[in-house]
Amino acid sequence: TREDVLARIYTMPSTFGRVFRASIAENPVNPQATTLYILSRDRSGKLDIAPDTLKRNLSKYLNEFRLISDAYDILDGQIINFGVKYEAVVAQNANKQQVALNINNKLADLLQTKYFQIDQPLIVDDITSTILAQDFVIALAALRVFPITSAKDGREYSRSSFPFERSTKKGMIFGPPGAMFELKFPEFDIIGNVV
Repeated sequence: TREDVLARIYTMPSTFGRVFRASIAENPVNPQATTLYILSRDRSGKLDIAPDTLKRNLSKYLNEFRLISDAYDILDGQIINFGVKYEAVVAQNANKQQVALNINNKLADLLQTKYFQIDQPLIVDDITSTILAQDFVIALAALRVFPITSAKDGREYSRSSFPFERSTKKGMIFGPPGAMFELKFPEFDIIGNVV
């Protein structure tokens, strides 16, 4: 089953390399093969494209467990870096700087990479709920989730992007097949304004 294959991937001996996230999908081009998207992490724990050596090792490792009729196309997952910009209305007696700091910390916790999988949508309502749940917050005046690409102020981001607005359905942002969302630099990518 798919679950068995994913379990094998995640328990592959570390001498072959380490897959951080994997996803299995039907192959739209070849119905006889299954598409396997994988991502790894760099030394700092950020998402990274898996090296070719890891893909070769994974292919050899899975070959020992597959049926004769099984075929896998191992592809790179797509990394979608994003940012969050919000404007929150707070009570008059609130310390605005402290409220903004609390909101930013809670959003950074909520959007940690460890909570995401390949092909998992980004749920905008979770971000909204997190902001509104903070002490002294009365309302959320504006919220925008947006892609961040290339280099910004010395920080390197993925080059992958897609139209977030058109890909939002029922409060969820769906990435392209094989994509995973990453809030890469929370201290810079969460932009808050408290009024």
